[in-house]
Amino acid sequence: MKEFVLTADYHTHTKYSDGNGSIEDNVKEAVNKGLNEIGITEHGFNHVKAGVKRSQIPEMRAEINRLQKIYPNIKIYLGVEANLLNLKGELDITEDDIKSLDYIIFGIHKATYGKRIRGSLWFNFRNLFPTSKKYKQKVTDSYIKAMEKYPIKIVVHPNYATKCDVKRLADACAKNDVLFELNGKRIMFDDAEIEALKNSNAKFVLSSDSHYPERVGTIELQKEFIKKYNFPLEKIVNIKISN
Repeated sequence: MKEFVLTADYHTHTKYSDGNGSIEDNVKEAVNKGLNEIGITEHGFNHVKAGVKRSQIPEMRAEINRLQKIYPNIKIYLGVEANLLNLKGELDITEDDIKSLDYIIFGIHKATYGKRIRGSLWFNFRNLFPTSKKYKQKVTDSYIKAMEKYPIKIVVHPNYATKCDVKRLADACAKNDVLFELNGKRIMFDDAEIEALKNSNAKFVLSSDSHYPERVGTIELQKEFIKKYNFPLEKIVNIKISN
């Protein structure tokens, strides 16, 4: 396998949600690791424990604008890790939210609340149990509906919280120009799913999902995965391959 280095980390957290550092802490670490770009992507507004507040977005934007002048050699983005709320493909973002952010990543988390209490409880409760084939397809449908409805950049940690049809999701990512994340904390695919990913037309992104500044730009798990399964480097958009 050829050697490669990470060029951008588009999925990181700070104290604005459940991270342990400041935005500047994350930026400094990204600079130290030679990254060209970093994204600050706090948990979406309807995350039960760690959702960022809408009132904090202008403050975060101002801080990023300040830091961009101090660290001109790295591009700093403001995003959000939106939550898939139900099987209709609804996310916890509005048109105004979209206008205030540079990009959106999204996935399923274990504790979120939606527009209706009953539906929210059912969606979260159902995801605690093994996924039937029928429900797995419904979940996959909801991912695809979200990608078709919102301007998504990345789908994050697929198969976390509940299973999906990985092949269908990868095909939908390719169709909708959405990146498929290989997450730095969890890669949850079986051998058949990995082969499907390798043979898909999807493009992939490596993300740290860092909640600690020192973890920004860290991709040890993905490197092991790529080496073990001979995953094609040309499918990954945020790396530089050595000659």
